[in-house]
Amino acid sequence: MNLPYQFTPYILPMLATAVLSFALAIYGWRRRTVPGAFPFSILMVLDVLWATGTALVLAATDSSTKIFWYQFQFFWQGPIAVVGLCFVLEYARLNRFLNRRNLYLLFTFLLIGFLSILTNDAHHWIWIGFSSEQVIRPIPGAGNLLLVAVGVLISLLTLPVLIWLFIRSPQQRAPVMLILCGHAVVRVAYVLNVANLNPVAPMDFAVLMLNFTSMMYAIALFGFRIFDPIPMARRTVIEQMHEGMVVLDTHGRIVDLNPAAEKILSVRTVRVKGHQASQVLPVHLDALTQSNEPGVAHSEITIGAGTAARFYTLYLSPLNDSRGFALGFLILLHDVTAQKAAQHKVLEQQRAVAALQEREHLARELHDSVGQVLSYASIQLEAARKLLDNGQMAIANGQLTRLARIIQDAHADVREHILNLSVTSFSTQPFFTALGNYLDGFAQNYGIATRLCVGEGFDDGTFEPETQMQLFRIIQEALSNARKHAAARSAQVQFELAASHACVTIQDDGRGFDPALLNDEASKRFGLRFMRARAEQMGGWLRVDSVPGEGTRVVVQVPIKRSIQ
Repeated sequence: MNLPYQFTPYILPMLATAVLSFALAIYGWRRRTVPGAFPFSILMVLDVLWATGTALVLAATDSSTKIFWYQFQFFWQGPIAVVGLCFVLEYARLNRFLNRRNLYLLFTFLLIGFLSILTNDAHHWIWIGFSSEQVIRPIPGAGNLLLVAVGVLISLLTLPVLIWLFIRSPQQRAPVMLILCGHAVVRVAYVLNVANLNPVAPMDFAVLMLNFTSMMYAIALFGFRIFDPIPMARRTVIEQMHEGMVVLDTHGRIVDLNPAAEKILSVRTVRVKGHQASQVLPVHLDALTQSNEPGVAHSEITIGAGTAARFYTLYLSPLNDSRGFALGFLILLHDVTAQKAAQHKVLEQQRAVAALQEREHLARELHDSVGQVLSYASIQLEAARKLLDNGQMAIANGQLTRLARIIQDAHADVREHILNLSVTSFSTQPFFTALGNYLDGFAQNYGIATRLCVGEGFDDGTFEPETQMQLFRIIQEALSNARKHAAARSAQVQFELAASHACVTIQDDGRGFDPALLNDEASKRFGLRFMRARAEQMGGWLRVDSVPGEGTRVVVQVPIKRSIQ
């Protein structure tokens, strides 16, 4: 039985194209989980069918067989255009365009082409006829021109996608250029075929150029590993990171941003590439870029305002190659807004607890000071009334005079308590602001010059809320003692910072006293019992230094707040 085929050397380049495309199809199928690999594998299988059909056209010896295989290879040109577009869109991560509507339109185009080719003998819409010379020359119908035009249009859609990927993704430029070259060569060859300007007839020029296209794909696949899961995984991790990532060159200019950084900074990479980082980030980076220490954390930055404000911790790391040469810098933006909100909530709770504890302290102080004075005044008034009833006017008058002084002192104490309460709302004003306001009010009320000295390293977050409250009360009590007992004319409150604690000194220029004479009664009079109890409650200690005629100094050592990184 004689088969309607014979060997001709013209089929060898066509079969070589089929073999090379089949090898690339296997490579893509083994990496089908990587974006773009599955449609690429299908595309290579379609190229195999196209090249095989073209080879069989050349090998066929009778006209009917040649026409059959010509129609066979012609049919796969439409699916090649469609799957090629799907591959490019998925490789460029533009899957949003592969939605159901667009896929239905592409499938409809393929279905119409398949049915039109299958039923051509009934309507001759695709081919009016064929001339059966050594080379099959079809006489195209109107449908043929329409299908070819739509196929070419679909193929051309890959060009703007690849150009967009070339511009947007510098690390993909080399493989994209190879794919663009392969596409351009095979498109030119296809156009020459359609225009009957085939320079390698009877071979199919477009299929022959598929060898060049396949080599371009092979270089992109093996040389640049576009389907290698490791670099793809790295790129995917970077793109899906919640932390913003900004890459700078050695001059502090922006080289790249990941999607999270684009969202955080509300910018697009293509618009800010080449700009100084300080034009995009609300922080001056000169001090950071001069540091070669990896993992340097910058202070927190705030982006936005009001309720929309977000807080980020900025980390900088130098980028060096394997030889240690500087390539640039990597900036990571870590969102700490939730942490800040949680810390603020805890801070408010701590302030509420400190306020409740302070109420208890105040109740005891009022009981021990104003309460006892009022009780004493009540007893003295009753005694004075009895003296008046007995006609002992002189004694009664002296007792009432002493009572008036006691009540004046009590009134001064009440005014001081009111002053103390009016300036200790740390939830509405910072600690050192409230302390400064208190010292100003104290100076105005009692004519005692006061001065606040705060050393370097202090801010309003140095102390815990409870420590702020207790320290404030100690300062108030020390100044109250300077007013009541020392007849001071000036006082100074000084803060000095050590490694893990703060030293607070309250110094007055009053009459002073001999600390050796202090006993339980004196301790009560000077309020030392309350002051020491407050210092111990903070985990610190309190010491009183005094020399008669040279004033008094109260020294308090308290722990500072540990910073939360």
